[in-house]
Amino acid sequence: MEIRQADPRDISWEDQRPSYRVYFWDTNNVSSEHEVVGAADVDEVLRWAEAQHGDRTFTAYLVVRNGGQVGLARLRGTDPTRSED
Repeated sequence: MEIRQADPRDISWEDQRPSYRVYFWDTNNVSSEHEVVGAADVDEVLRWAEAQHGDRTFTAYLVVRNGGQVGLARLRGTDPTRSED
């Protein structure tokens, strides 16, 4: 992990009400995906995921939309189907 100073002037946009995705993984690495819209913040999303996961693991992502494309930024957990690079 590396920590460095950030320049707040380099921001070109900000989303005050982002969407999140939560993938719940069963023991066979099969996922159930959910999009979370309208959460107050990431803490609310993680509390919901913690309450719902049961015996499954989960991965939480921030949904990033840019120029008509959708991407994901991982916030918590790992995708068991991806190899570590």
